[in-house]
Amino acid sequence: MISYREEGLFHESEGRIGRIAEAFGLSVRLDPAAPPAALIPDGIERSAGTDRAGSYEEAVCRFRHAEEWVSARLILRFYGNVMLASVEAEARNDNAFGKQRCFAPEGGIVVTVSPAEPIEGLLALYQHKDWWTRPHFSTDPAALPGRTQSLLWRASSGYRYLLPAVGPVCRTEAAGSAEGFSLRVSTYQDGYTEIRTLAFALAAGQDPYGLVGDSVGAALKALDFPTLPREAKTYPEILDGLGWCSWDAFYHQVNEEGLLAKADELRKLGLPVRWVMIDDGWSEIRDGRLAAFDADPGKFPNGLAHTIRELKETHGIRHVGVWHTIAGYWGGIDPDSAIARETRDSLFQVPRGHLVPYPEAGRGFGFWNAWHGYLRRQGVDFVKVDSQSAVLNFFKGQRSIGEAASAAHTALEASVALHFDKTIINCMGMAAENIWHRPNSAVSRNSDDFVPQEKRGFPEHALQNAYNSFYHGAFYWGDWDMYWTRNHDDVQNAVLRSVSGGPVYVSDALEKTDPAKLWPLIYRDGSIIRCDGTPAPTEDCLLRNPAEEAVPLKIWNKAGASGAGVVAAFHIHTSPEPVEGGVGPRDVPGLAGKRFAVYEHFTRSLAFVGADERVPFRLPEGGYALYTIVPADGPVVPIGLAEKYVSSHAVLRLRQDGNRSVLKLREGGKFVFAADAAPVSVRCDGEEIRWEQAGGSLYEADCSGADGEATIEIELP
Repeated sequence: MISYREEGLFHESEGRIGRIAEAFGLSVRLDPAAPPAALIPDGIERSAGTDRAGSYEEAVCRFRHAEEWVSARLILRFYGNVMLASVEAEARNDNAFGKQRCFAPEGGIVVTVSPAEPIEGLLALYQHKDWWTRPHFSTDPAALPGRTQSLLWRASSGYRYLLPAVGPVCRTEAAGSAEGFSLRVSTYQDGYTEIRTLAFALAAGQDPYGLVGDSVGAALKALDFPTLPREAKTYPEILDGLGWCSWDAFYHQVNEEGLLAKADELRKLGLPVRWVMIDDGWSEIRDGRLAAFDADPGKFPNGLAHTIRELKETHGIRHVGVWHTIAGYWGGIDPDSAIARETRDSLFQVPRGHLVPYPEAGRGFGFWNAWHGYLRRQGVDFVKVDSQSAVLNFFKGQRSIGEAASAAHTALEASVALHFDKTIINCMGMAAENIWHRPNSAVSRNSDDFVPQEKRGFPEHALQNAYNSFYHGAFYWGDWDMYWTRNHDDVQNAVLRSVSGGPVYVSDALEKTDPAKLWPLIYRDGSIIRCDGTPAPTEDCLLRNPAEEAVPLKIWNKAGASGAGVVAAFHIHTSPEPVEGGVGPRDVPGLAGKRFAVYEHFTRSLAFVGADERVPFRLPEGGYALYTIVPADGPVVPIGLAEKYVSSHAVLRLRQDGNRSVLKLREGGKFVFAADAAPVSVRCDGEEIRWEQAGGSLYEADCSGADGEATIEIELP
C-alpha cells in the first residue's frame, strides 16, 4: 500500500484535494482462478502538467510483482478538487510465441482505496441486475456490494465521491474489502498482457451534488468524450409532450385494432397525447428472433405504415415510436430470414449461435441503417431500444467490454441521428459500459420497471429513481418509466414523475385512463410541465434509506423563471406509522435569498421562512406532499398555476417595480401568489379579473380565459 502518512501523497496546504484516502494499493490477477496478488510499492515520482482535462499535479506510484512478473504504475492526477486515477500495467513474458502471462478478464487489476477518516454515511449505486442499479446505504466499507458504479460518503471533514470509469477497453467497478474499497479493472476478454486505462475519479468537497458533476466532467474530458455530460446534450423535442405506451396496456398482444381503439378513446377524452410508443410484441418474430423489418402481419394485417398513418391522420397523434432491442430482438436476428441475408455483412454470430449487429461501428451501422430507414419510411419518428446491457452477455470473450459497448452504441446512434433526429429512449442499459459509451443520446431509463400489479411496488420504484438520478442525471435525463392513471398508487406515481425532469407517459389499458390524473402534469397543448434539471434526494436523506428508516423520501428540483425550488416528499417506509420531516430552502441547492414562501400543492398551505428555517410535515402511510419554494424578495411572490403540480414552471418572466408587479405565464389558469397586502387590482392581458384571498397572505386570481400566454399585472396599495 502507498501510505498517506509515510509518503505525504496529498498536501492539504495546497488547497487541493486534501486527505481523502489513507492509502492506495495495487493487486493483479494473472490466473482467473487465483486470488489477486498484491504488488509491492516501488517509489513515487511527482510532476505537473496540462492535458485536455486541465492543469494538474501528478503523483506516479510505481509497483512491482514479488517475482518480477508484473510492473505497474498508479497515476494520480489532481485537478482542483478532483483526482483522476489511471493504471498502467504490463505482464512480462519471456517470448512472444510461448504461453503468455495475461491479465485475468475479470478483475485483472484491483486498486484498493482506504478511506482516511471514519465513514459517517454512505450511498452506493450498484448494479443489482444486469440492467439496473439501486442504492445501498452503510457505514462499513467492507459491506459495499460488487458492481458498484457510484459511491458517495461523508466524513467529518466533508463529502467524498468515487466514480469508477469505463474507457475504450476496460470497465472499473467498486466492491467492499477489508482494506476499504476495491476497484476491479476488467476487460472481459482474455489475452491482454498490457493494460492502460483511466480507472476512477475521486473528489472531495462540501457539496455532494457538485462532486458528481465535477467527477463526470473531468473523467469524460480525460477519455476524450465517449459520451457527453448531460449539460452538453439536447433534450429531444418529441419527448416534451405527453405520451402513451402500449406495454402495460397490451403487453405482447399489441395490435392495430387495440392501438387505434386506445387512440380513439384518448381523443374523445380530450387528452392531448402527443406521442405513442408501440412497445414489444409488434414485430414479426420466429423462435424469439427478429424475422422481418415490418410488423407481425397477423397483428397488423395492413402493415405498420397503415397503423401509423391512422394514428396520425385520424386520431391526431403527432409522433409514433417503436420498440426494439439492441440486438434487434431478445434473441437477435433470425438467421433464415430475408433481413439476415440482406444485411449479412453487418451481422455477427456469437459463439452460442445468436446473430446480432456487428461489434464494429462501421459494419454494425449497416444493419441499423437498413432497418431504421425502412421504419422511417413507414412513418416512425423515434425508437425505444431495450436490453442494452446484454452487450456484455453477447460479446463477453469476443471483444473487450469498452470496445463492444462503444461499437454497439456508436452504430445504433449514428442511425438514430440520421433517421430520427437523435430521438431515442435508451432502456435496460444502466450497466456502466452503456452509460459511458452512448455518443450523444440524451434520455435513458433510470430504474427497474413500473409493475402495476405489485401492491408495494411504488416504494422500490421511487427509491431507485430518486437515488439513481443522483449520478445518472450527470449523464442523462432520466426516463422514470410509464405508469397507470388508475391504480393503487396513481397519484404518487404522477407526483414522482412531476419532479423527474424527463418524459411523462402512461400505459393505461382500454377504458382505464383518468384524465384528471394527467392534467396537473401537462399544459393544454399536451406539453409536459418539466422541471429545469434532473433531481436528487435532499441532503437530509441522501445517505439514509427511507424504505428502512422512518424518514420521508424527499426529492428536489427547480422550475420556472422565479427561481423556485420544488420538493416532493413520500412515505415509503415499511411501517404503517406516519413519518415526520421538514422542508425548507436549504433542501434545494442554489436557492438565493433570505426569505422564502413555502407552498404545499395538495393542502394549498403557505408559510414564510428564513433561509435556514424549515416547515414541519407529517405523512401517513402511502402519503405524499409537493412543495414549491419561492424566493420572497419582492412585494409579490408568484407561486404559479394552482392546478399544476409544478406550479412555478408556468412563470416565464417577472418584473417588480414598487407596488406594481408584471409577470408572464405559460398559459392561463388559476394563478396563485403571495403578497404583503391585498391587491388593489389584478389584470390579465389588460383586463381586470376576479381574485380572492385563499388564506393569510395567499391570493388566487382566475385567468383561465387567457388564450395562450398570459400577462398578469398586480397592483398593491
